[in-house]
Amino acid sequence: MSSVSRLVSSVCKKIIKPYSPTPISLRCHKLSYLDQMVGGIYMPLALFYPKLSNTWSNKVVSQHLEKSLSKVLTNYYPFAGKLNDNISIDCNDNGVEFFITKIDCPMSEIFNHHYFEKHNLVYPSQVINNQYTYEGSLAVFQLTHFSCGGIAISMCLSHKVGDGYTFGNFMNHWATIARNPLSSEIYPISPKFDGSFYFPPTKDEDSSNVSNNNIVPQREECVSKSFSISSSKLTALKARVINDSEVQNPSDTEVVSAFLYQRAMATKKLVNSSSICPSLLHQAVNLHPPLPKHTMGNICSLFSILTKEEEEMDLARVVSKLRKEKEEVKQKYKNAKIEELLPITLEQHRKANDLLVNNSCCDLYRFSSLITFPSYDVDFGWGKPEKVISPISTSNPPIKNMFVLMSDKNRDGVNLTCSMKKQDMLAFERDEELLQFASPTS
Repeated sequence: MSSVSRLVSSVCKKIIKPYSPTPISLRCHKLSYLDQMVGGIYMPLALFYPKLSNTWSNKVVSQHLEKSLSKVLTNYYPFAGKLNDNISIDCNDNGVEFFITKIDCPMSEIFNHHYFEKHNLVYPSQVINNQYTYEGSLAVFQLTHFSCGGIAISMCLSHKVGDGYTFGNFMNHWATIARNPLSSEIYPISPKFDGSFYFPPTKDEDSSNVSNNNIVPQREECVSKSFSISSSKLTALKARVINDSEVQNPSDTEVVSAFLYQRAMATKKLVNSSSICPSLLHQAVNLHPPLPKHTMGNICSLFSILTKEEEEMDLARVVSKLRKEKEEVKQKYKNAKIEELLPITLEQHRKANDLLVNNSCCDLYRFSSLITFPSYDVDFGWGKPEKVISPISTSNPPIKNMFVLMSDKNRDGVNLTCSMKKQDMLAFERDEELLQFASPTS
């Protein structure tokens, strides 16, 4: 047993079932083509809340979460089902796993840790340690009590069930029900799991062969670390872009993604003591709109930019290329008919894959932004979270060259996590230009 795992003093497991049985007509949830493409990786999110008032005893907190979770699962019924190969989910109301743990250290010791070994304590260990063989529920939860009186609520959701948009909508829906247990308040976005209508699945006999290296990346030995970019530093980065490019309204995602990509390429060049290595940036794109906001599942596309020459590493040029590609993708989907959505999406993945295949020794950097997800609004009835953490993944090792962006508590800065090979991370975290704008989280 490691010194970190010794901090866990108790673990209790429960099964939470939907409050109301799933209708027969909804018992078989067909996976969409995009659901079939993604791997079964579990997406993690943890919310940390400071010491609660005395009315919130450990038992009361647990019961409060369990009851509201049961109610929200009625709307998110596939979460409580069982995956049937790569074809469908049997929405049989088997329920989801809900763990309750106690950790013998203050909450700050966990979320102030630069690396993620201690962070993993707030996630169900079974998911983390059995990423590829885990046969538990498609959504797994953990309530963690700290010695200081604070708590953490974590969730790991199988990507087969949905993407970050689905995840975020679920967490806010759950919190709304928890805050108003006796109210008939209707959550603004009532989910519909109808992704297969927009992205029809492949034939049953071919479903096991549906995969894409852009969506199911290979694992390598990597380390993960977190950084933050304050409001003032973000403003300074934007000013640099505005002064040197035609993009006069760069978004947080564009600026931060471009900056991190630039610094990763620059430090990799130093590690290899060579000229720039051809590099590819993949950026995930949420398809709400054009799809209805209530449509859940994997409803996303991607676009890519290629960098081969050193002069292309200029921050303003990278932002301009990102904006150009993003606008082209948005235009493709804007007036697309329903039957055109899947071909357009597959073409985006084919283009990205061709860029990777046609540029040997190309470094691939993946970016996913949750900046627009109001994670700091998730209030279960005792106030908003002090800290929200979304590591790269619950897999071990994590995905190489993966960056996840989130807004900070004040919504004017950006928190990020990234994973790289150890030698690349050592150079990246010491990069002077990076550290002018990004601070290691501590």
